[in-house]
Amino acid sequence: MAPTAHSPKPAGQATRHPALAMLRGALVAALVVGVNATAVSTVAAGLPGLWGALLGLLMVIVFSGAGLFALHLSRRSTPTMQLAIAMASYTGRIAVFGGLLALALNSDSLARHVNLTVLGVVAVVVVMGWMAGEIWSWSRLRVPIYDLDKEVVA
Repeated sequence: MAPTAHSPKPAGQATRHPALAMLRGALVAALVVGVNATAVSTVAAGLPGLWGALLGLLMVIVFSGAGLFALHLSRRSTPTMQLAIAMASYTGRIAVFGGLLALALNSDSLARHVNLTVLGVVAVVVVMGWMAGEIWSWSRLRVPIYDLDKEVVA
Protein backbone atom coordinates (compact mmCIF):
# COMPACT_ATOMS: atom_id res chain seq x y z
CA MET A 1 0.00 0.00 0.00
CA ALA A 2 1.53 3.31 -1.06
CA PRO A 3 1.64 6.22 1.39
CA THR A 4 -0.95 8.89 0.83
CA ALA A 5 -0.11 12.55 0.29
CA HIS A 6 -1.03 13.47 3.88
CA SER A 7 0.93 10.58 5.44
CA PRO A 8 4.52 11.53 6.25
CA LYS A 9 5.77 7.89 6.39
CA PRO A 10 4.65 4.56 5.05
CA ALA A 11 3.24 2.19 7.64
CA GLY A 12 5.88 0.25 9.52
CA GLN A 13 8.75 2.64 8.94
CA ALA A 14 10.54 3.56 12.16
CA THR A 15 11.44 7.14 13.06
CA ARG A 16 15.05 7.58 12.00
CA HIS A 17 16.14 10.13 14.61
CA PRO A 18 13.82 9.91 17.63
CA ALA A 19 15.92 12.19 19.86
CA LEU A 20 15.86 14.95 17.24
CA ALA A 21 12.11 14.53 16.77
CA MET A 22 11.64 14.86 20.53
CA LEU A 23 14.00 17.86 20.58
CA ARG A 24 11.94 19.60 17.89
CA GLY A 25 8.64 19.00 19.69
CA ALA A 26 10.03 20.06 23.05
CA LEU A 27 11.68 23.17 21.61
CA VAL A 28 8.48 24.33 19.93
CA ALA A 29 6.47 23.85 23.13
CA ALA A 30 9.13 25.56 25.26
CA LEU A 31 9.30 28.54 22.92
CA VAL A 32 5.52 28.96 22.86
CA VAL A 33 5.32 28.83 26.66
CA GLY A 34 8.48 30.92 27.07
CA VAL A 35 7.42 33.73 24.75
CA ASN A 36 4.07 34.01 26.52
CA ALA A 37 5.74 33.91 29.95
CA THR A 38 8.20 36.57 28.83
CA ALA A 39 5.39 38.85 27.69
CA VAL A 40 3.53 38.44 31.00
CA SER A 41 6.75 38.93 32.99
CA THR A 42 7.66 42.08 31.12
CA VAL A 43 4.24 43.61 31.79
CA ALA A 44 4.31 42.53 35.45
CA ALA A 45 7.94 43.29 36.35
CA GLY A 46 9.28 45.63 33.67
CA LEU A 47 12.75 45.37 32.16
CA PRO A 48 14.20 43.22 35.01
CA GLY A 49 11.28 40.84 34.45
CA LEU A 50 12.08 40.68 30.73
CA TRP A 51 15.73 39.82 31.41
CA GLY A 52 14.77 37.27 34.06
CA ALA A 53 12.27 35.57 31.77
CA LEU A 54 14.68 35.48 28.82
CA LEU A 55 17.45 34.08 31.00
CA GLY A 56 15.12 31.41 32.41
CA LEU A 57 13.97 30.46 28.91
CA LEU A 58 17.54 30.30 27.61
CA MET A 59 18.72 28.16 30.52
CA VAL A 60 15.96 25.59 30.04
CA ILE A 61 16.50 25.37 26.28
CA VAL A 62 20.28 24.97 26.61
CA PHE A 63 20.29 22.50 29.49
CA SER A 64 17.35 20.39 28.36
CA GLY A 65 18.37 20.48 24.72
CA ALA A 66 21.89 19.34 25.56
CA GLY A 67 20.56 16.11 27.02
CA LEU A 68 18.50 15.17 23.98
CA PHE A 69 21.33 16.18 21.66
CA ALA A 70 23.74 13.95 23.62
CA LEU A 71 21.31 11.05 23.17
CA HIS A 72 21.11 11.78 19.46
CA LEU A 73 24.90 11.72 19.16
CA SER A 74 25.02 8.36 20.95
CA ARG A 75 22.32 6.77 18.77
CA ARG A 76 24.68 4.20 17.23
CA SER A 77 26.07 2.95 20.53
CA THR A 78 24.76 0.07 22.60
CA PRO A 79 21.75 0.62 24.87
CA THR A 80 24.02 0.29 27.92
CA MET A 81 26.33 3.01 26.59
CA GLN A 82 23.35 5.22 25.78
CA LEU A 83 22.15 4.88 29.36
CA ALA A 84 25.61 5.78 30.66
CA ILE A 85 25.75 8.81 28.36
CA ALA A 86 22.28 9.92 29.43
CA MET A 87 23.19 9.60 33.13
CA ALA A 88 26.52 11.39 32.67
CA SER A 89 24.86 14.12 30.64
CA TYR A 90 22.19 14.60 33.29
CA THR A 91 24.71 14.65 36.15
CA GLY A 92 26.93 17.10 34.30
CA ARG A 93 24.05 19.40 33.41
CA ILE A 94 22.80 19.43 37.01
CA ALA A 95 26.31 20.21 38.29
CA VAL A 96 26.79 23.08 35.83
CA PHE A 97 23.27 24.37 36.53
CA GLY A 98 23.92 24.27 40.29
CA GLY A 99 27.17 26.16 39.86
CA LEU A 100 25.52 28.83 37.72
CA LEU A 101 22.67 29.10 40.20
CA ALA A 102 25.12 29.62 43.07
CA LEU A 103 26.90 32.34 41.08
CA ALA A 104 23.59 34.02 40.21
CA LEU A 105 22.35 34.05 43.79
CA ASN A 106 25.60 35.63 45.00
CA SER A 107 25.85 38.23 42.23
CA ASP A 108 24.75 41.72 43.23
CA SER A 109 25.14 42.94 39.65
CA LEU A 110 22.81 40.27 38.32
CA ALA A 111 20.25 40.94 41.05
CA ARG A 112 20.15 44.64 40.09
CA HIS A 113 19.34 43.93 36.43
CA VAL A 114 17.43 40.63 36.52
CA ASN A 115 14.34 39.77 38.50
CA LEU A 116 15.47 36.44 40.00
CA THR A 117 11.94 35.49 41.08
CA VAL A 118 10.75 35.85 37.49
CA LEU A 119 13.76 33.84 36.32
CA GLY A 120 12.83 30.96 38.62
CA VAL A 121 9.12 31.00 37.87
CA VAL A 122 9.63 31.22 34.11
CA ALA A 123 12.23 28.43 34.21
CA VAL A 124 9.78 26.13 36.01
CA VAL A 125 6.94 26.99 33.61
CA VAL A 126 9.15 26.50 30.56
CA VAL A 127 10.41 23.14 31.90
CA MET A 128 6.78 22.02 32.17
CA GLY A 129 6.18 23.14 28.58
CA TRP A 130 9.39 21.42 27.45
CA MET A 131 8.37 18.16 29.09
CA ALA A 132 4.86 18.34 27.63
CA GLY A 133 6.33 18.85 24.15
CA GLU A 134 8.80 16.03 24.67
CA ILE A 135 6.06 13.65 25.82
CA TRP A 136 3.80 14.72 22.95
CA SER A 137 6.63 14.09 20.46
CA TRP A 138 7.51 10.74 22.04
CA SER A 139 3.90 9.59 21.76
CA ARG A 140 4.02 10.16 18.00
CA LEU A 141 7.31 8.39 17.29
CA ARG A 142 7.34 5.15 15.40
CA VAL A 143 9.50 2.89 17.55
CA PRO A 144 9.25 -0.79 16.67
CA ILE A 145 8.54 -3.11 19.56
CA TYR A 146 10.07 -6.05 17.70
CA ASP A 147 13.12 -6.56 15.48
CA LEU A 148 12.50 -5.54 11.91
CA ASP A 149 13.85 -7.63 9.02
CA LYS A 150 16.08 -4.74 8.04
CA GLU A 151 17.65 -2.54 10.70
CA VAL A 152 16.89 1.16 10.39
CA VAL A 153 20.10 2.97 9.43
CA ALA A 154 20.36 6.36 11.10
